[in-house]
Amino acid sequence: MKVIETDGIVLKTMDFKEKDSILTFLTREVGKRAGVLHGGKSVRSGNAAKAELFVLNHFEFSEKPNTELVRIRKCELMESYPSLRQNFSKFLNASYFSELLLQCEIPSVDSQDYFDLLKNTMSLLSEAQTGTEIKLNFEMRLLKLLGIPPNLDNCLQCGGELWEGESGRNPSPKFSVPYQLDANLGGIRCPKCCIRSPYSTSLHPGSLAFFRVRQKTLQSESVIRPTQNNLKELDQALYVYFRHFFGRNLKSHRILKDNSWKN
Repeated sequence: MKVIETDGIVLKTMDFKEKDSILTFLTREVGKRAGVLHGGKSVRSGNAAKAELFVLNHFEFSEKPNTELVRIRKCELMESYPSLRQNFSKFLNASYFSELLLQCEIPSVDSQDYFDLLKNTMSLLSEAQTGTEIKLNFEMRLLKLLGIPPNLDNCLQCGGELWEGESGRNPSPKFSVPYQLDANLGGIRCPKCCIRSPYSTSLHPGSLAFFRVRQKTLQSESVIRPTQNNLKELDQALYVYFRHFFGRNLKSHRILKDNSWKN
């Protein structure tokens, strides 16, 4: 029986028996694991707070080969991020991040990168006024970790140029009409190659230019600042991109979308 001690962030929690919970958590060292936390639903046990969504715990657990659930031996609460459960918008964003990571295959060798991405994002989100750009940065970093960042340099259908000469760091789109991000191709269609497809979503030139700069820097302090329309278009485009990659709808995104763009 192998015993592992590591930090982990709770992605999912399920009731189990009368007083226990099954936690699915992303660890710093060994990818995702699921196990029973005894007393996870009991205030008296002192474990109820450790079974909350998005909390950071220090786990000690044992696992046997060919078993789905690990045995959680010890669990210590390290950071609770209470605002993520007290603010509806933040809760929706955190739920979306968790659902994305629940779909990912995360090998142990890459576990720290995914763990650090989620931990840093949860910290930023807990202190932020709005999570819109935080969400975009999370999505783009996740695409990079998965090895599927979209190609924004050339049209992947005809191979044509997408950009005019650049001034400093600001890209200048070649066309003044909408492009498409095509999840099936893994990149951009120029306006001449746009099609009707469930895998393609429109991006106006300004959205594409902002997307390219943000992809290169992966920082919120980009030269080009996003408009509300830029963020709204990229929200839909990246959702379609992830939906194609995972082969399924992401339930949390629909609720997040309705809340984020209701005005």
